[in-house]
This record gives sequence, C-alpha cells and structure tokens, in this order.
Amino acid sequence: MKNNYLHAGNTTKKSSARARPVFRAFGVVAAVTLAGVVLRVALAAGPDHLSVRSSKSEIVAENSDASNNGKNPIAEKYNTLVMRVYFRDRAERDRLAQELSAEEVPTTAGYLTVIGDRDLYYNLTARGLRVEIDENSSRNLSDPQIMRDTFYGGYKTVEEIYTFLDQKVAQFPNLVEKIDIGDSWCKMNPGSCVLPSPWNGYDLFVLHITNRSIPGPKPVFWADGGIHAREIATPEVVMRMIDYLLNNYDTNADVHWLVDHHDIWLMPEVNPDGHHIVEAGGGGNSPYYYRKNGDNIGGGVCSWPPTASNHFGIDNNRNFPFKWGCCGGSSGFVCDQTYRGTLAGSEPEDMAIVNKIRTLVPDQRGPGDNDPAPITATGVYQNIHTNAFVNLYTWGWSSMQMPNFAETNNIAAHMAAPNAGGNGYPYGSIIQQLYPVDGGSIDWAYGELGMAAYSTELGGQSFLPSYSCIDNPGCGSSQGLWPENRGMLLYLAKIARTPYLTSHGPDANTVVTNPPSVPQGVPSQLSATITFAWTGNSFSQNVGAAEYYIDTPPWNSGTAIPMNGTFNSPTVAVDATINTASLSVGRHVIFVCGRGVSDFQAFQTWGPISAAFLDVTGGATPTPTVTPTPTATATATVTPTATATATATATATATATATPAATATPTATATATATARPSPTPRLTPVARPRPTPPPRP
Repeated sequence: MKNNYLHAGNTTKKSSARARPVFRAFGVVAAVTLAGVVLRVALAAGPDHLSVRSSKSEIVAENSDASNNGKNPIAEKYNTLVMRVYFRDRAERDRLAQELSAEEVPTTAGYLTVIGDRDLYYNLTARGLRVEIDENSSRNLSDPQIMRDTFYGGYKTVEEIYTFLDQKVAQFPNLVEKIDIGDSWCKMNPGSCVLPSPWNGYDLFVLHITNRSIPGPKPVFWADGGIHAREIATPEVVMRMIDYLLNNYDTNADVHWLVDHHDIWLMPEVNPDGHHIVEAGGGGNSPYYYRKNGDNIGGGVCSWPPTASNHFGIDNNRNFPFKWGCCGGSSGFVCDQTYRGTLAGSEPEDMAIVNKIRTLVPDQRGPGDNDPAPITATGVYQNIHTNAFVNLYTWGWSSMQMPNFAETNNIAAHMAAPNAGGNGYPYGSIIQQLYPVDGGSIDWAYGELGMAAYSTELGGQSFLPSYSCIDNPGCGSSQGLWPENRGMLLYLAKIARTPYLTSHGPDANTVVTNPPSVPQGVPSQLSATITFAWTGNSFSQNVGAAEYYIDTPPWNSGTAIPMNGTFNSPTVAVDATINTASLSVGRHVIFVCGRGVSDFQAFQTWGPISAAFLDVTGGATPTPTVTPTPTATATATVTPTATATATATATATATATATPAATATPTATATATATARPSPTPRLTPVARPRPTPPPRP
C-alpha cells in the first residue's frame, strides 16, 4: 500500500508535478529505507503514544539555510530527496497526504514521509512547513547502483510462482488443491497489454489447503500477497506459509490439526500482471517500481517506462466494492499510484477475491456503519504488504472506531506481541497509523462480511529488499521477514473459527506429552502452560480451567478431560495423566485449551488450541499368569474361592496389559482376573458443564 494523492491539491501544482519525472525506476529501490528507521523509533515509544520528534541521527538538513542564499546544500546535492513533512493536526495531515503522495510510513510520529525533488522541498518550506531531509536515504535513492539481488537473485517470476504451486499439489495431493478463481485484466482483455512487450495475462490462482478426508464445514483463513506489484517480498512470505503447513504436517501437531480442521486459502500473487511488469525492468536486475495492475487505462497519458509516481493501471487496494471513492482515501487521476478506477469493483483481480470469499464466509454484519458482527462471527482475512512495519485493521475510510474494535484491537496486539509469538510491529487502524484509505481490501472483508480483517505491512526497509532477508536477519529484521511473521500468521489461522470470541481466551503454550511414545496401557504425562500474560492483552484475567481432548476436538463433540492446575493467576502450569489403555495403536493428537475465570456475553472464554502428538505402540507386553497358592490368607476385601482365585483388591497391580515387572511371584491379593481390576492410572471422568450451544468451540 502507498498513498499517492499528488493531484488532489491545486490544479496548477498538479500540472507542474505531472511534468516532473521525479522518480526513476533505477533509483527508487531504497526510497523507503527511511521507513525502517522511522518505525523502529516509533515502536520504541509504543503503538499509541509516539513521540512527535524522533531521533535525528539520519537528518542533516532542516529547511533552508540563509547563509547559502536561501539554498539548502543537501537539497542541492541530490536529485531525489526523502523528506519528513511535519503537520499540526490530522486535518492537515490528510490534506498533505493527498497532495504530496506520502509514502506508506506510519504518521503517528507527527510527520509524513515524502519523496520528491528540490523544487518540491523549496515549495514546502516557502509555505512555512517544517521539512527535514534524510541525507542517507536521499543518497541511496539517487544512487543507480543500489538495485541488486532482486529477481535473478532469488525472487520468483509469475511463472515460477505458479510452478511452485503445481509442485505443492503434486507433492501433497490429499492436502492441497490449486483453484482458479478468475483471470487478470490482461487475460480478460486479449491483445490490450503490450508493455513492456505483448503478453496475454494470467489466471488467478489460490492454493486451498485442508485435509479433504475430514468433512467440514471448516472455518476459513485467507491470506494473500502481491496486491501491489512492487512489494515483491509478500508473495515470498505467502509461499513460505504454504511450505510450512505442508512440509510440517506429519511432524508438528499444531500444523496437523490446522490442516485437518481448517480451510486455509493462500494466494501468493493477487496482481500477476503488475508483477510481470515489475520483473521486466532490467531483465530483473532493475525492476520497475510499478504498483498497480495491468489495466492500461490512461496508457497514452502516463509515463513509460513507469516511474514510482506516474504509470498506468488501477490500484487494486482502492477498488474493492466497499466505501469506494467515498472519503478522500484514493485518487481520481489515472496516473496516480492510488487511482481507484472508474467504478467500484471494476478490476477482475479484486472481484475474483470478493466473489470467492463470498462463497466461503457468510455475511455476518448488518448494513449500518455501526453494526457489529456477532461475537461468534467466523473467518479471518489477512492482506500482506510491505514495507511499513505495522499491523493494520479497519477502518481506513473513517476515523471512527469500527464496531468490533475491542476484539479487533486485541487480536492485533497478539499479532504484535513478541512474547506471544508476534512480529513486534506497532498496530492500529489504517487511518490512525497512516492516513485515509477508501476502497481497501480489509475494509471490504470486515465491512461487508464481518470477518476479522488485517493488513500486515512487513518490514524490510524497501519494497525490493535483498532476497536473503526473507529468511535471514537483515534489512532491519533481526530474524528475517518470514520467521518474524510466522507466529503471527499461525495465530490468525488458529483463531479463524470464532476470532472475536477466542480473543477473550488464554493461549495454550508448551504442550508436551512425556514420553511422546508409549506402549498401549502405559500412561503418558501431559503438560502445558495456559496464559493471558502477553504484552498488550486487554482481556487478561485469571485462568479458570484447562482441558484436553484426544483425537476429536471440541467443535466435533470431543470428550473434554480436565487438567490439573492451581487456577488463581493469569498464567497457570497444568498437567494430566493420559490413560492409553483404551487408545488404539498409532498416532494420536492431544488438543489442549484453557479458559478465563470470567465469561463474556454468556460464553465461556476459551482460548485457541495448541496440540501435541502421542504415539501408542503395542505388541511387546505379555499377559501375566498367576499360580494360586493353597495357603492364601484372606483379607478384609478378598475371599479365596475353592479354586484359589482371589478377587482383586484396590492394591492389585497385575493387569492384562501389565509390564513384565508385573509377573513377579503373585500373592492372594493380586489376581489375573483382568475384568475385575481398576486401571493403574484411572482415566479422569469428563466433567459435565453447561455451555451455550453456539458457536462451535474454537
């Protein structure tokens, strides 16, 4: 996402701006290096109370210098400048964002990040605006040698992305299928796309991941990338999510149950036409800084080769059919980066997503702006961007809080909390963290259907970060963009059944079976930690209970077995002994979840499930044989019979599945009558407790 409202201000200024080819594709890759600096400083202050003045270590020039005849030597030094333009209130912020094509960097520190030339700089300072220049970013942006390590260094072309999807289908035919949900604009308009050379467009593919042998209905988690073509890290992260789910299905219990019991839809490339244009720049070595789709409306007016601020196409993230063009959050000029198109939902890429998700998730929200979705609403939508280093939610079109704000904000806090596996990013509404956006994807997903909807802006310090930074530390990430966001994505997938309600419950962490493999009849110890204690949790309370399920989860009417713990704090260690006598030989999934001590809207506050495997083996355990002794002495609970077969007592240790140690010399107080014995570790009796019928347990 990037806000470019260059033509919303004075007409004379617009015409002048259009005539200036400020941004050249060869030099823009590091334009948003400043974003990482800005956001790291902002994050240190917290998501809600960010300092208006951040560190100026990168800033070497503020406004003009009278000793140089009103000229700023730094502005004179570079052809392209990265500037901080300060505003005094939100109204001024929104006006300047429209006029100046503000970069997609959070504005909570009191300024917009703007890329422009020295004429723009002097124009702004002459108007009395406070403007700072980042010399390092300006130097990098003006250096044509910074384009490196892009497509030929590892990023996939559209064809390579689609080959990857085919490989996954071939490798995991029972767990994944490739679904064609529509055609790109260029495919729908054959012969219309001739730049950079003629091509015929693409199908729009999404990978559907679920164990199809387990019937539904199943909750929906949808994540997509590449809606903005130049944000080439986002398809890579979605492909990493695909790989992680499929490659770990047999080894990771959480992945296993997610794939078994959820419908996961992952779309690496929303905008293949735009991606195709980006990758054409310099044969992949100098990608075009192209943002929009392939719709060639305005093709005779807009710049070719495309510049960062001027090219044809329509911004897919301003074209969704909800609050389209309503509120100053998009542009009506065809060459602008946020051009919304001529009609709501006019672009086939957007409507392919809209039409598919409408078949997967019911409409759960009323028509009014203030109508909330029910607490039991289902479905999660995640739209991935770069590179603003922030987790965003609705609204973008309005500054009023969206109706399900408390739950939506708490989920975002979990997405961010490092001590809950989060990515460490700030979080908030689009209009709070950035500026107005109308016709956006997540406003549609929540506004029409009531889904919990988020847009994560990955870090990376650039729209074209080094490919190595996807998986490894670098580009401002201490882990790599995929490792940094993996826990966040898995959490969203976990809560998809009832995201708002589940956000009120605690996490179940460190679920362990010990030993993880036992002979049939031998117990295994189950342990876990149930906790509300993660950073930013607005719903924290004391843990009230924990339970586990064997193989059949709660939403499929599984049997709840209570776990032991001291339930008087927000974090509780819990345990249980799993009786395996009645379990079949093979692998079992042990589901664990906890709840808070207090209910919410008459629902118990159960949190997301975590799981562990338990493998039960068999075959090596002998059946004990007891030789009766004629001098057996009766006890108060044992009456020897004429055949000297004693009745079992509460101290009996020999069973039909006893270990070899149980075959020691028997006495009259231990018998071989398997049907009369208690289990060595009695299975806990499920505790009946009233629950509301809707919804199915998360």
